Amino acid sequence: MKGPARALVLAAFAAALVHPASAAAAERFMPADAAFVVANVRQAVPDVELRTLIARWRAQPGDAASVALASAFIDHARSLREPMYMGRAEAVLAAAVARPDASAGARRLYAETLQYRHDFTAAEALLDQLLTADPRDGAARLQRASIRLVRGDFSAARADCARLVAGGGAAQTAALACLAEALAGGGQLPQARALLGAVPRPDGVDATSMAYLLTIRAELNERAQATGAALADYRAALALNPGDDATRASLADALLARGALAEARAALAVPKPGLALLVRAVACAPTSERRGLAAQAAAWLELEKARGDAPHLREAAMLALSRRDATTALRAAEANFRVQRELPDVRVLARAASMAHDEAARRRLGEWLRQTGFRDVVTENILAGAARS
Repeated sequence: MKGPARALVLAAFAAALVHPASAAAAERFMPADAAFVVANVRQAVPDVELRTLIARWRAQPGDAASVALASAFIDHARSLREPMYMGRAEAVLAAAVARPDASAGARRLYAETLQYRHDFTAAEALLDQLLTADPRDGAARLQRASIRLVRGDFSAARADCARLVAGGGAAQTAALACLAEALAGGGQLPQARALLGAVPRPDGVDATSMAYLLTIRAELNERAQATGAALADYRAALALNPGDDATRASLADALLARGALAEARAALAVPKPGLALLVRAVACAPTSERRGLAAQAAAWLELEKARGDAPHLREAAMLALSRRDATTALRAAEANFRVQRELPDVRVLARAASMAHDEAARRRLGEWLRQTGFRDVVTENILAGAARS
């Protein structure tokens, strides 16, 4: 979400999901009385914990109260799959970090909200400032490494991850996974797999860090076409952190690549799926359900555009691919690849360029693969098949 607090308006979202033909046919309601109340929209506060934190923050909106409230909002955004809470967190933190005495914790959380809406440049700049002030801030370094990996800046990410590994401590598990991903992105996939293949589960490692390591190991196995090992790791990661929709999406992608549609549908069957899960559901849904799901995903993308939010270009490209709209898919995939270059971004660009029969786009992607050393058997097969045809 762009700018300070932009909570999702549920009524607007519901209206956006109406089929365009139905919406056009509906009569516009115009109240005859100027004092007629159409709706009374109040801040939704679903539980006692949030009400308490909001009251504390309103009474004394200092750094500590802002961090506590924003952290709770972010937790709700993830557990409930409800983006409006991320917008509320950003609003609280934007005011907090504007103060000269803003804590590192407030700045890191604010960077997280910026990253959530794909403002990677601003998020990385904020983390740069934190690390200039305190190079030992491991949380900020891991967060910056994560953004660099998303952007395909594997060399810079490797430097951050290696420094974290050398520092030891509680972040060691996440640091090893981070380093392995950076190595693989820079052309050392076998070494990266070996690094994580020898890692047992250490005593005392928190579930989130272990889930992160397993997810990275799964991705590296998948890129080497060790699909069975990849699926086992994705499932183990989800068992440790079932609310991680990125891992859930990766599991669904691996299952779809294997043609296991029923298993993919089961993996995607969660309450209130976000857009990333919704567009994947389109790909594996029965024909009778596919059109409705595709319409919902398209309406979601249109609503983002209307609100001025950063668009989900990867999902836009995936949806266009499922509709066999090669021109739209390639346009979205190339725009997305300029911003983020994770495994799904690489593959969706390869598929879009192949479907569009665009030799120049395939060549550009192939050149990036050669320059970075990024290896993925699936992507290479897509490009090779397109070249043969």
